[in-house]
Amino acid sequence: MKPGSNVFANIASHPWRATLWLIAGFSLLHLLVIGLPELTNDEAQYALYAYYLDWSYFDHPPLAGWLNALILPFSGSDFALRLWPVLLSAVSSVLLYGLTRDLFPDEPAWLGAVSVAVFQAGVIFQMLAMAMLPDTPLIPISIATAWLLFRTLRDGGTVAWLGVGLLFGLAGLAKYTAVTLVATAIFGVLIFRKTRGLLTPWPWLAIFVALVVISPVLYWNVQHEWISFLYQLGHGMPQREWQFKRLLESQLGQIIAYSPGIFVFGLLAVIGALRDRQTGARYTLAFALPVLLLFGWNSGYEHSLLHWTALGWAALVPLIARWLVHHWRRRPVRIGAYLSAGYSLVFILLLHSLLAWPWLPFEPNRHPLNDLYGWKAAAQRAMVLREEMQRQAPGPKPVLFVGNWSIFSRLAWYARPVPVQVTDLRFDQSDIWYGAPQKGARGVVVVPPKYRDRPETNGTAKFRKCEQRDKVEIMLNNKPATTYLLFACDGYRG
Repeated sequence: MKPGSNVFANIASHPWRATLWLIAGFSLLHLLVIGLPELTNDEAQYALYAYYLDWSYFDHPPLAGWLNALILPFSGSDFALRLWPVLLSAVSSVLLYGLTRDLFPDEPAWLGAVSVAVFQAGVIFQMLAMAMLPDTPLIPISIATAWLLFRTLRDGGTVAWLGVGLLFGLAGLAKYTAVTLVATAIFGVLIFRKTRGLLTPWPWLAIFVALVVISPVLYWNVQHEWISFLYQLGHGMPQREWQFKRLLESQLGQIIAYSPGIFVFGLLAVIGALRDRQTGARYTLAFALPVLLLFGWNSGYEHSLLHWTALGWAALVPLIARWLVHHWRRRPVRIGAYLSAGYSLVFILLLHSLLAWPWLPFEPNRHPLNDLYGWKAAAQRAMVLREEMQRQAPGPKPVLFVGNWSIFSRLAWYARPVPVQVTDLRFDQSDIWYGAPQKGARGVVVVPPKYRDRPETNGTAKFRKCEQRDKVEIMLNNKPATTYLLFACDGYRG
């Protein structure tokens, strides 16, 4: 017997140990690269949530920012801010293992490990394991909520309802998508035929606890004329025609982003579960389908962002794992699973290798990932130019500008606490923090590469006078990968 074979045999015979090794392996892989790229725009937005701590915010509830706020007293580095995602992804995997074992107690013990493997094969789940978005805490909290609710309904719990209410509230603090858990609870009560339990005080106490936990969001919205809810309703009921083409394009994005296997086997698992009277299968549908159907239908109105359905696919993972185990003897299933696993492995390794070393060939100033580089350097140079403007000529105090809300966060994060204003007319969180530009305002406009030839969008056309003062060139592999233009602008016209 070869040295070490006993170790591997021991792992292989214990699904829980194998699961822990799988989780540890992916966590280590993430830790090796999370400190290398700069924050994405979304990550910077939620880092700013922590910097400007509040009860809630314009577009999302506060939990992502509150978690980041626990990090900032110790470090504001990109690496430190990404430790939460690595931990929360690991917690999600552990919870999925336990939930799967409870949903399907008559299945082999290895089903829990298969669930974790399916979850880790999702490319988007790997990205969420390295970036703090609202979905990052939403997924583990929602899995814990669904698990405790399942056990409470199954066992006829009483005090456990208070824990359910607490978890419901925490999910609501993470993201408004948590509202789909209300549908899960209603269907769960019907599946377990526990309607008479509604005559007891415990479910109502759970609702009260949940409302107390989400009260910061309600309080903030009362102060700000319910703008968060109005904004989200704008997503849910956009003023445009529903198109089947948009739905298909969004579903194609799901296939690419999660993996062909998760998508295809997920649909097959759902079809099979619709005819399945097993309680765990029906409950899984009650957990997953509200999210998938909500964003699936809404994608006909506007293209769904790829991570919006992350909770739905994570919820469906136990059912996908069970379907695979039941149909594994079929050769097409095995071939499809191996091909999908290979697809995920290639994408995951490609993603991590690009973060560790930008080896992709590119033409000068046309790096395919140029948006991940240079914001910190651009912010530092822009602050220097702002100080020079203030010394050289009298007038309003110069600020930093960007032309579009979608690129605001990174400049604001790396330039903090210098004010950064957005020259477009949309009202969002930047206006709450820094206000909208006033007529006659002046400052430095930072223009990233994709807006270089679009003066109406990059903000420079909004001023009476703009003069390019500098550029920030980011070199990769001894070639310029991206270049930011910095303009000194006077006389904002609105």
